[in-house]
Amino acid sequence: MIKFFSLLSKKSKINVGDASEIYRSALDEVIYEGFIEIKDFINQNNNLENNPNLQSTDVKWFRLIIYLGNLHQLKSNFEEEEVLVFRNAILDQMFGDLDESKKLLSIESFLDYEKYFDELLREYNSEIDAMAYAVFEKYNINDFQGALFKRKNKPNPIFLNELKNLLKHFLWNWKDYLSKNKIKF
Repeated sequence: MIKFFSLLSKKSKINVGDASEIYRSALDEVIYEGFIEIKDFINQNNNLENNPNLQSTDVKWFRLIIYLGNLHQLKSNFEEEEVLVFRNAILDQMFGDLDESKKLLSIESFLDYEKYFDELLREYNSEIDAMAYAVFEKYNINDFQGALFKRKNKPNPIFLNELKNLLKHFLWNWKDYLSKNKIKF
């Protein structure tokens, strides 16, 4: 009986480098495939007066927003030192295929954008809310709203709630992942 329970609780051990590659690869796949739905949702939204006409090439900002929301979640699942190690490994994976000068510029740009995202987190208190507001601001959605919401410079609450519901699908499921895997730091 004891042997049976030990088989059930057996987790795969994975090092940080491999975990960060799996994380980046899976997240990028979800981002690039899912952006099509986000783009269509925004472009065809009945709560906007005009079509923002987002293109598939506009995924760059979306990718940063999704990564920032997910990286913030690391703090809820790992110790502070582990977060730092894992975060750095993820950033290396994100920008690893760039030459050194472009990599440094990209990471510097990412860190600047992270400051902006941290401000949104302080204001809105959740990753999903911060991500939704970041999408609203970075894609200039206010320019396409009706006069009332445009004047207030606030997203239409119906649009915002629908967007938040879609963005929930872009957050990494740490509970499930950590129930099956143990990351070695």
